[in-house]
Amino acid sequence: MLLAVLLLLLARPGSSVAGRGLTARTLPPCYSADLSPASERLVSAVGCTVLLTAPALAASKAVSWEHAAGPREGVIVSYAFDRPANTSRPYENRTRFNETDFSLQMVLQQGDDGLYRFRSEEEATGWFQLRVVEPLSEPEIVGNSSVKAGRNTKLVCNVLEGKADLYWWKKNGEVLLGSDRIQFVDNTTLCIVKASMNDSGYYACVVRNAVSQNETSFLLHVQNAANVVLPMSLACVVIGSLAGIFVWCRRRDRPCRGGCRWGA
Repeated sequence: MLLAVLLLLLARPGSSVAGRGLTARTLPPCYSADLSPASERLVSAVGCTVLLTAPALAASKAVSWEHAAGPREGVIVSYAFDRPANTSRPYENRTRFNETDFSLQMVLQQGDDGLYRFRSEEEATGWFQLRVVEPLSEPEIVGNSSVKAGRNTKLVCNVLEGKADLYWWKKNGEVLLGSDRIQFVDNTTLCIVKASMNDSGYYACVVRNAVSQNETSFLLHVQNAANVVLPMSLACVVIGSLAGIFVWCRRRDRPCRGGCRWGA
């Protein structure tokens, strides 16, 4: 009686039948995913192709690949030996079922996260977990490229595509460490308090998730805050009895006021 109840529970849709597990791996070329085979869980990237390999199950007249995500369950492809394989519409044009070894290739999309298993009429594999992650786009750094010494400034790192798990900053190729003047807000924002001339340089924001890593750089120039007047003299000769020197002046932080000064 107990054995009959156990078999009934195992045969319910959504339950995992104790049996040999399947394996999966990401196929090259795929720059952003681990290409090593996995037997229980695989992390791969949107746009990559994964190969799901089924173990040899008991002889059967029909087999299928199944996908479960939360309460939703569905059949990816079903195959009976006396007719062609039938692929569900969401997987058309991006899956390839091998009728010889029953393996399944699938180009990943967002929403393919979840559990996968291979089933025959007599038994099924355990569930295999597949996590699908979107590769990160190159981040962008937003901020003022020029700041006066003594003032505060900040650089904000944004990722337009994908979700980053880690952020860190570099300056001139070296990892940037926090201090009283160098502060990080959620790691996405770099704040420089009372910038000095030594803070000038190339700043890079590096982002990473499970399938990709990307970075971008930003040139920050810290200007001397001193109000320097740069004189420039222009001598001119006037035909007649009048001659003089025009003196032009220029300030680094604002236009010279008062126009030009005439000297005799």
